[in-house]
Amino acid sequence: MGNSWQASPVNLGSVQSLENRLAGRLAGRLAQHVKAPDLPSAAQVVSWMDLVDLCRELDESLVVAAEPASQEILALHEAILNLAIGCGSWLIHQIRANAVDISASGRTLETLSASLELLRIFHRSRHSDLSPSEVDVVRQRVFNAAA
Repeated sequence: MGNSWQASPVNLGSVQSLENRLAGRLAGRLAQHVKAPDLPSAAQVVSWMDLVDLCRELDESLVVAAEPASQEILALHEAILNLAIGCGSWLIHQIRANAVDISASGRTLETLSASLELLRIFHRSRHSDLSPSEVDVVRQRVFNAAA
């Protein structure tokens, strides 16, 4: 008696699509924790730093990818970065405005500010409003400018 169930071949596109959906869902849940009013500030900070780590991993996956990223992946990358940047800006504002002690998180306000700037760099590096030709002009002007 043979087993009528057979595993179908794994489709790389479907695996990537699943990974994208999971990354998006995880980012959304982390963002909810960052803004949850009933969570201690340290937990909000840790959740945001986890969101920053997710953004780093997504960005690194684009850097090491063997082929150019699809529009779907770039759109997800931009959406998650925007979410993380917004949450981080809000969190830092709340900490400053309310003089919140975040020492229990193991982070400092300077660390959070640096992480927020890193996210902005990730965003600008892939989602510039400039066209590639405009980027080339700026690079030419900056790197070949007279001293």
